[in-house]
Amino acid sequence: MLILVLEDDPDVAACVVIALKRLGHTAVHARSVKEANDLINQESSIAAAVLDVDLGGETGADVAILLTERGIPYLVASAYAGDEIPAEMRGGPHLRKPYLLNDLESALEGCLAI
Repeated sequence: MLILVLEDDPDVAACVVIALKRLGHTAVHARSVKEANDLINQESSIAAAVLDVDLGGETGADVAILLTERGIPYLVASAYAGDEIPAEMRGGPHLRKPYLLNDLESALEGCLAI
């Protein structure tokens, strides 16, 4: 399945994309809210998303809102604690960075079950 990865750090994004591929998924990477929104609007086969919170001056909250409107599940992968995550991004699985491949797999399964 196609998974959107919203992450501004290129090294972290590369690791998440590789991890998703190891789990049998295809990943598309966005570095900003605009890029993510453009991908969501252009790519109808996005099945889920992995969202970072802090994107260097903006947050993933607007992307979370668009995903929710489209019925696309997501998980939050951030160094932020749960109570530091914007309210618009709460309610689904949360992975606290750093995390392991098994953690990503479990969170993604939980995200898809919602």
